[in-house]
Amino acid sequence: MKLVAFRIQNFRSVVDTGWLELSHDNITSLIGQNESGKTSILEALKAFHEGVLIEDMLRSDLSLPKVSCRFSFEQKELENRVDLKRIDPEVKKLIASLDNMTIIREWEDDMDSFMAMGEELQEIYDETRDQIRKREMKVVRNLEKLAADIEEAGNSAKKAQDEHEWTREKVETVRLRINELRRNMRKFTSRDNKEQYKKEMQQEEEMLEKLNKTLEQKKIKLEEKQDILAALGEKKDASGRLDELIQQVADKKNELAEAQEQLREILQMTGMYPTEKEQRAAEMKEEILRTDIEQLKEEVVHLQQEYDTRLLAMEFVFDGITLDSALKAAEKETESRNKFYSSRELADEIFKITPDFELFEDFGSLLPNRIELEDIIRANKRAEGYKAAINFLTITGLEYSFFQQPSSRILKQKIENLNGEITLNFQDFWRQNVGKNNKIKINFELSHYDHTNPEKSGKPFIEFWIKDEQERLYPKQRSRGVRWFLSFFLELKATAMDKSQQNKVLLIDEPGVSLHARAQEDVLKVFDDIREKIQIIYTTHSPHLIDVNKLYRILAVQRAIEDDMKSETVVFSARALRSATADTLSPIYSTMGARLSQQEIIKSSNNVIVKDIASYYFLKAIVALTGSEKECYFLPASGIDSMSMMVNILIGWGLEYVILNFGNAEERNVHETLRKDLFDNKIDLAGKQMVLMDEYMDVEDMFSTIDFKKYVVQVREGITVRNSEYLKDNNFSRAVLASNFLQEVNNGNVTFEKLDEESRENLNQFVERLSALLK
Repeated sequence: MKLVAFRIQNFRSVVDTGWLELSHDNITSLIGQNESGKTSILEALKAFHEGVLIEDMLRSDLSLPKVSCRFSFEQKELENRVDLKRIDPEVKKLIASLDNMTIIREWEDDMDSFMAMGEELQEIYDETRDQIRKREMKVVRNLEKLAADIEEAGNSAKKAQDEHEWTREKVETVRLRINELRRNMRKFTSRDNKEQYKKEMQQEEEMLEKLNKTLEQKKIKLEEKQDILAALGEKKDASGRLDELIQQVADKKNELAEAQEQLREILQMTGMYPTEKEQRAAEMKEEILRTDIEQLKEEVVHLQQEYDTRLLAMEFVFDGITLDSALKAAEKETESRNKFYSSRELADEIFKITPDFELFEDFGSLLPNRIELEDIIRANKRAEGYKAAINFLTITGLEYSFFQQPSSRILKQKIENLNGEITLNFQDFWRQNVGKNNKIKINFELSHYDHTNPEKSGKPFIEFWIKDEQERLYPKQRSRGVRWFLSFFLELKATAMDKSQQNKVLLIDEPGVSLHARAQEDVLKVFDDIREKIQIIYTTHSPHLIDVNKLYRILAVQRAIEDDMKSETVVFSARALRSATADTLSPIYSTMGARLSQQEIIKSSNNVIVKDIASYYFLKAIVALTGSEKECYFLPASGIDSMSMMVNILIGWGLEYVILNFGNAEERNVHETLRKDLFDNKIDLAGKQMVLMDEYMDVEDMFSTIDFKKYVVQVREGITVRNSEYLKDNNFSRAVLASNFLQEVNNGNVTFEKLDEESRENLNQFVERLSALLK
C-alpha cells in the first residue's frame, strides 16, 4: 500500500488542512517559515501511525485531533493479508471497485484513540450503526419511561387494592345484614313483618349478588395491575445490570487513564535517570504498565460488549420475552453481527498492512560513539543511537553471531573489509572533502570495557569512528552536519536494503539544517536514489533541497494571518502556490533568482505555455484573426522537452497557466507526463489547466490545406498531406513561415473573412475551447 494523501484536524496550530495529495514520485517537500506548522504536520502523521498523543499536541481549545490517511492499494494485498470472509458482502463489493481507501485515527477525552474506515466505506457502516443506534435509543427511552411506568402501575395497583378491599368489606356488611334479617324473620310471626323482612332480604341478596360480581371484577383488575407491576419490576431488575456495567466501564476507564498518565511520565523521563539501575527500574515499571494498560483495555472492551448485549436483550424484554430468552436472542444476534468486521475492526486489520511511518529524530537516529551489544540484543530502543546502530548493522549485513567469532584475527579482518565497503558506499553520496583532498571514512570495531569501568568490566560494545587521513574521531567529535548526513544515509540505505521495511513513509524534519549547500544537494541525490522503495516527506527552508524542475513535490505551509503566529496553519498544494505568501515561497524564489511575477512579459494569469516559437507565432496570428475578447499570453518553450521547466517556473512564482499541446506523439507524451506529475492523472482537474488538441497533429493543421498553401507557404502546388507533414517533407522553416504569417495578419493582408469555411470553423472552435480556461 502507498500513502497518497492525508488530512489533519485539530492538531496544534492546524485546524483543518483539508485533503493534501503527496507527490506521485514518492518525494514530498513541506516549505514554509519557522512556526508555520511544518513540524506539526510530520508529528501528526507520526501520531497517526503510533496512536500516541501528548498534551502539547492539543490545540488551546482542547479540541481532539483527527488524522486521516488515504492509501492506494491492489486487491491482492487485501486477499493475502485480510480475512475476506469477515468483511460484510456489501462492503466487500464496494472495496472491489476501489483503488484508494482511507483510514481515520481519532482521539478521545482520555487521550486514547481508535481507528475507523474513511468516507469510501463509511456510508455503509453509518447506515448499519444508525439502525443499531435507533434500536438502542428506543430501549434507553423505554428504560427512562420504566420508572414512571412502575410508579403509575403501583398507584393503579394500590387503587385497585383499595377498591377491592372496600367492595369486600361492603359484601361482608350486606351478608351480615342478610343474616340479621333471617334471624328477625324467625322471631316475628306476623305475616306483615315476615313479608317486610322477606322483601328487604331479597333486596339485600340482589345487592350481595351485584357486589360479588363487582368484587370478582375488582379482583381480576387487581390481579392485572399486580401482574403489570410485577412485569415492570422484572424489567427493572433486568435493567439493573446495565447500571452496574456503566459504572464498571467508567471505573475501568479511570484506571486506564491513570495508568496511561503514569506511562507518559515515565516516557518523558527517558534518558534522564542518573544511574543505570534507576533506568532499568523505570523500564521494568514501563513494561508492567504497558501490560496493565492492555489488560485494562481488554476489560473495558469486554464490559462494553456485555453492556451492548444486555441493552439489546432489553429490547426483547420490552417486547414481552423473559430475560433468559432475551439474553439468548441478544447473544445470537450479536454473534451474527460479529461475524463481520465493524468499521473499527476493519480499519485495525487494514492498518496492519499500511506503510510504517518513521520520524527521523536526533536521539535515536544519530550515530553514537558507542553502543553496548547488550542493548542491541535486548532491542533497547532507549539506548542513545540505537536506531543508527541497527541501521549500520543492517547495511553491513551483520548479526549478533558475527561478534561471537572465536578468532580475534579473523574478526578484525572481517571488520576491516566491511569498513572499506561501507565507506565506498557512503562516498558515492557524500561528495565533500575534508581539507583539499581527504574523503572521510567510516569505521567500527568491537571493544570491551576494562577495569576503569568496574560495573561493566568485560562487557562488549561496538565503537564507531569517522576518520580522514589526518585523524580518527568519534561521531560526536565531528561536525553536526557530517554526523547528521552519515546517520541519514544509514537510515535510508538500511530501509532500502531491508525488504521488511520497504513499505515505509520516512518523515524528516529540516534535513539540511547543518549542511553545506553542496551537501544539501547530496541529500536530494539520496532521496532520488531510494524513492522507488520508500516514501519521503520532509520539511525545509533551503533552496538547495528543492528541485526546480519538480515543483509538483511542494506543499507550502503558512499561517492564515501572515504576521500572527497564533492564527491557524494553512497548506497550499503545488497547484495553489500562487495563494502562498512571498516569505513562504522564498526557497523557491532563491532557487530561481529574481521574481518573475514582477516583470512585464509573463502575466499573473492567462499564460498559455506552448512548445516553441513557431507555435507562438501561429497562435498569436490565430487570436488576432478571430478577434478573441479574452487576453491571452502565449509563452514559447525552447522545445517540447522544455515545457515542463516552463510549467515549474510559473508554479514556483505563483502564476496561473494553461498548457497547450497538439496531437503529435511528442506532445501527447508531454501532456500525459504533466497530467500525472501535476494532477495525479485526475482528468477533470487537469482539464481546468490543460488543453490537448488531439485532432490536429500541430497548430498549422487547423488551417485548411487551401488556406495554408495560399497564406502561409504561398506555393501554387496542391497539398495532399497534413500541413505539418508538408512542412517536414519539404524542409520548410516553421518559425520563419509562422513569423511571416503573423506579420501578414498584423498588416491586415490576411483577415478572418478571407479564410475558407473549414479554417474559420476550426479556428473558432479552438479559440472557444481555449477561452473557456482563461479569465
